[in-house]
Amino acid sequence: MRNSAANKMESVYQPIWDLNNWNVFGYEAFLTFPDGQMEIEKIYELARGKGCLYELNIKAILNAITCFPIERLDDSLIFVNLFPSTLIHHQFEKFVERLLKQYPQIREKVVFQINHTPGEKHIWDLPDLKDKINMLKKNGFDVALYGVGNGTAVLQQIVDFSASYIKLDRHFTKELYRSKEKQHIVSLLVKYAKQQITIILEGIEKEMDLAKAKLLKVPVGQGNLLGKPEKSAVHTIEDIFR
Repeated sequence: MRNSAANKMESVYQPIWDLNNWNVFGYEAFLTFPDGQMEIEKIYELARGKGCLYELNIKAILNAITCFPIERLDDSLIFVNLFPSTLIHHQFEKFVERLLKQYPQIREKVVFQINHTPGEKHIWDLPDLKDKINMLKKNGFDVALYGVGNGTAVLQQIVDFSASYIKLDRHFTKELYRSKEKQHIVSLLVKYAKQQITIILEGIEKEMDLAKAKLLKVPVGQGNLLGKPEKSAVHTIEDIFR
């Protein structure tokens, strides 16, 4: 795992859109592998089982940042996935320091999406997690709660961790235009978050769901209807350090 799959990773970027002004708000970085023989979630689980999830997550973060188009840093954010176990790892704070020293221009441009995964549910109750989130904020990084609504993220976490972004799970997006229950929940969250938190609705695939999201005043959206993940084809951050 350490010498094969992890060394062949690539990053692709999906645009995240401001639904009010129709501008690109940012890009989410996804980890992919060229051979495509295994789903990324299975690779992460394999890494967890082999005890190298931290190393894989760190490589993915580095790859996402160094391959990001340098021209877009001025007006775009990079959303990068982060496992809670990586965040509380004893080496992670040193990694953040080295990252900022090497790439100082990413300060206030990277949003760490804290990944809600069932295998790490217990970590959300550890006191260290809040301290580590505060460490990220002090170093100029914003935080997103990722996958809110999938059954593992709860309102208590939204309150306790003071995230700048809430990414609503695609469950809320699917058939949003038909479901009064989903519309009610999304509307309540949008109203709750209006002053301090930015709501991002994931998984927008249908025009009718997009139209309903706009009617509900969802500020930011993401999904294949708005743009599919693509590899970078322009100069990257890494280019200027070679």
